[in-house]
Amino acid sequence: MEMKGLFQKTTAYVSTLVLIFIFTLTYSFAMGPKVEPKVEQKKEHIVWPPPPWEPKIEFLYSITTPDDFEIKKGFFRRLWEFIAGETREGVIKPFGVFADDNGRVYVTDTADQSVHVFDPKNKKYFVIEGINKNQRLTSPIDAATDKEGNIYVSDSVMRRVYVFNKEGKFLREIGTDNMMQRPTGVAIDKASGTLYVVDTLASKILVYSMDGKYIKTIGEYGDGNVQFNRPTFIALGRDGNLYIADTMNIRVQIIDKQGKFVGKFGRHGNSAGEMANPRGIALDSEGHVYLTDTLFEAVQVFDKSGQALMTFGRQGTRSGEFSIPAGISISSDDKIYVADSYNMRVQVFRYIKSSQ
Repeated sequence: MEMKGLFQKTTAYVSTLVLIFIFTLTYSFAMGPKVEPKVEQKKEHIVWPPPPWEPKIEFLYSITTPDDFEIKKGFFRRLWEFIAGETREGVIKPFGVFADDNGRVYVTDTADQSVHVFDPKNKKYFVIEGINKNQRLTSPIDAATDKEGNIYVSDSVMRRVYVFNKEGKFLREIGTDNMMQRPTGVAIDKASGTLYVVDTLASKILVYSMDGKYIKTIGEYGDGNVQFNRPTFIALGRDGNLYIADTMNIRVQIIDKQGKFVGKFGRHGNSAGEMANPRGIALDSEGHVYLTDTLFEAVQVFDKSGQALMTFGRQGTRSGEFSIPAGISISSDDKIYVADSYNMRVQVFRYIKSSQ
């Protein structure tokens, strides 16, 4: 029996070495020098507004897989895929997107029930699928990070905000079934260590400390000041105020961090500056408010007073076109990330500051 076991182990070891040898040869030939010359494709320059006006928004690129950031797979990952078969990497139905101060991009995927983490600076990519092997995420909606780089993910079905470290390891959960009905948008005030969670079904904003301690509730159902009707996403402006996409009230509502009313804008309609189904919300470095609209299939830009400045995008599948745009995030260098849900991608734009 001992000889038989030794023989089986030896056979398995030799088989593995043979597979590695075959894979190495195959991969080396596949990655060898190409005879045919590389053909450079000319990138289309897409800007809004179009010439002759001064451009303010520029299309940069789209994100679907790690290859879009030139993030390459490690040797043993390629070996495993060679043995077990190719596995798909990339977004299927992106809903929320968040770009942190370190260049990382987090994309919640409601179809794949996961969060894709792209780290182009360190050439890394990984996927957060759940708390453990037995408990997956069910409906991840939005993501944000604290000053340590920990990742906060809202799950609208599980009624929780799950917290992971920067490598994707589960740390803790925030919320209870009694407290949260359908958590969606999240925002973090790093200075004060405060987490804001939009509860769409309850039509209110929940406020927690970073360790998950409940602090207070802001707002209630209604159409008055500091009242909401199915709010979705939330953004924290550099002015310290919170900007909420008050979706079914078809407006943006602005409150301070204590929950006091600051302002509001928006009206229902199908003309420029009007809204149909506002969802994602973000602010650039100059305080302009960007709002995705799933029915208009475009992004509208307003100043803080609610004056419409411009619109970019339209329905379609080409670069700069959308199919049900949802979440939006703007990085500190004014790159604009839009979750283009039904086109299975995140499109990236840039706000061009005035030359004057």
